[in-house]
Amino acid sequence: MKRILILLSLCLLQQMAVAQWSVGVRGGANSTSISRSHADRVDETYSSLCGYDFGIDGRYSINPWLSVHADLSLMQRNHRLQRHLNYISPVYTNHHNTYLTLPVMADFSFGGTKLKGHLLLGGYCGYWMGQRVSGTTYVMSDYYVFFVDFNERRDFTREDRRFDAGLSGGVALSYALPNNIVLSLDALYYYDLLSHHKGYPNLQDYRYLNTLSVTLGISYQFTQKEHQ
Repeated sequence: MKRILILLSLCLLQQMAVAQWSVGVRGGANSTSISRSHADRVDETYSSLCGYDFGIDGRYSINPWLSVHADLSLMQRNHRLQRHLNYISPVYTNHHNTYLTLPVMADFSFGGTKLKGHLLLGGYCGYWMGQRVSGTTYVMSDYYVFFVDFNERRDFTREDRRFDAGLSGGVALSYALPNNIVLSLDALYYYDLLSHHKGYPNLQDYRYLNTLSVTLGISYQFTQKEHQ
């Protein structure tokens, strides 16, 4: 058993000796939709909104076709609630949610030495940092209805779940330039496994965010020379 452990350790050290690290930055846009368990009200509909996605990413190459991809990103996960009932049809609310997100994924690559395709599979965790709401509401006075625009910061309540976790995956293209520079185009999908709303004592109103993010990135690849 001891010999097997020593042999496995030597194999691991050999892989690390030829491994490659890459670190870079990326940025782009995303689109987020919401799935709500108690969304059967006929006067409410939900739709996607765009947001930004910026981050620092890193890759650790285990072998020519497999690496570990981690990404620390600041992203918006926005959506809209629209009301559709008689006189309040102009009423809507845009929810602007800011998250700090850390996906960790296995990166399976294929292709040539310069242009490569990538399949990314893994999961993520995140933290809900802040939220703003904007839109149009209504105020009733006697027989009149007034519509008022608003844009304000929303405080968190005990019904909000600020820790987030789910599944992540997608596809990517990368192109190697001279001097160890790599350009990349990533399309990632984030699927919530935790509701960002805990619900109420008498109503389990779960709400899940699903985000499709497309970003452009540039990174530098550090190579380790094999010792002779």
